[in-house]
Amino acid sequence: MTSSARPLTDLDFCSGSRIEELNKLMEELERLEDITLKGKEVLQNCVQAKDYIFSLLGHIQPIPNLKSLLLLSGGLCSGSLDVSPIDLGSPSPFPSPSISYTLLVPILSLSSYENLTQSSPCHFSVPYSLWDPPPPQPPSKESFVTPHTVSLWFSHSILSAASSFPPSPHLCLEKADIWGNCASVLLSTPSGLLRFDIVPVVEVQGWPPGTQYLEEWVIKEGDFLRHFHLLPWGANDQWRVGFPGVEFSMRRSLYPTLSRVLRACIAILGPFLLEEGEPGPYIVWATLLHACERLPTGFLCREQNVALCLLGLLDELSLSFLRGSCPNPFLSGCDLLKGSCKGPCLARWVSEIRAKPVTCLRKVVREAKGAIRGGEREEREEKEEIMETAEKGSTCYPS
Repeated sequence: MTSSARPLTDLDFCSGSRIEELNKLMEELERLEDITLKGKEVLQNCVQAKDYIFSLLGHIQPIPNLKSLLLLSGGLCSGSLDVSPIDLGSPSPFPSPSISYTLLVPILSLSSYENLTQSSPCHFSVPYSLWDPPPPQPPSKESFVTPHTVSLWFSHSILSAASSFPPSPHLCLEKADIWGNCASVLLSTPSGLLRFDIVPVVEVQGWPPGTQYLEEWVIKEGDFLRHFHLLPWGANDQWRVGFPGVEFSMRRSLYPTLSRVLRACIAILGPFLLEEGEPGPYIVWATLLHACERLPTGFLCREQNVALCLLGLLDELSLSFLRGSCPNPFLSGCDLLKGSCKGPCLARWVSEIRAKPVTCLRKVVREAKGAIRGGEREEREEKEEIMETAEKGSTCYPS
């Protein structure tokens, strides 16, 4: 007697992919990426590297209160900040190690935005009169502090401080360089390389005009989040409005299912979105937030819906690119795709990925496994080199 066939209700209609397989692949990707941060030695090296960078900044004058620093997990282009390859102007001068951070340094803290000049909902100009004393000397005919001028002063100050900073017995400064209105520092530790992208920003208390949804989050998390930042990637020498403090707290409180979706989607799309002229991976995070506004919590927090959320996110991204619009989730009147002429091309590319999600996920899982194996091999080689160096009596100092 033959049993009746089991209905195939776990298939994705568009791609023919099994939902269960997609869920397992995303879970595996999350597990593999988390391996890099596990281990007492790795965590200890991350803390030592952070302390080293904070001490380095303390040697730059004038420098703000170090308590205002905001440390974000992931490099500058990981999707935590609204920044694209166009904003950066050039490819990164560094490799991208498995562990990297973005550090926002408020070089100016303001009690309100009232003395700033707002040219659009998402851009401000900063008058030179607010600097006391002004870090960069202003050109005689300019009345505003431009991001490039400030970043040039700030980055050169970091490079100068790094060249004369006391050595650390646990760290070696491999390289420090200027990149896209920020400075990047590459450190080597016994457990591998660490990278810090250090960005000068202006911190402003309160909210700028046109904000939405932020106040609801502050009520949940506390008043200490009620401020915004001006990032040095605005249009026409202006500063761009961002809310990295609030977004940092939102990411930490994200449902594990959505965190997995975000990680998988950026792993698949990130390399392409970081190519020259593309919008950058922040648009994935923004699109996910728009989805959270219309979907019930009961759907978003269920493990079995992770794959469905990923497929829906790819669909939504394709539609956003096709219509050439992705509104900023926090600031009305700002569009993350404004001025982009590559929408149809991007939509076509995302649709191709949507048609074969299992293949794409398998690829990034293989790459993650390869990175772990390569990292383990490099770690063994580095430890052997350190032991040989110790036997010879030499020490590695920052250059």
